[in-house]
Amino acid sequence: MALLSLARDAVPAGVKIDLQLHQPYRTWLGLGRLRCEWCGERWGRHGCPPRESAVRLFVYTASPAQREAALLSGDLTTDDLRLRRRVRSSGAHRRKPRPYPTPEVGPRLVGASA
Repeated sequence: MALLSLARDAVPAGVKIDLQLHQPYRTWLGLGRLRCEWCGERWGRHGCPPRESAVRLFVYTASPAQREAALLSGDLTTDDLRLRRRVRSSGAHRRKPRPYPTPEVGPRLVGASA
């Protein structure tokens, strides 16, 4: 019965951990490009790719109060709140590559054994 009365957080714990672990730092004695402190990836507009996916999941699952607290603590930026799911303009689905290699199309050599 006690489990029913406890508050359940909709945001996965791994997302909160990723937001705190993946932080930027400058290479070359503070003069170079920004890189992620945890995974070493290049730091873009929304951080490294693992942080970007964590931010996206946090924005979708967090309550408005949690988003406000993350903004005040510095874990999120205002650009992160505008992060949306990527949608292709054509509406097409991504196709998987073939599981087998495609045969080369071209003239066959005369006298070559197959």
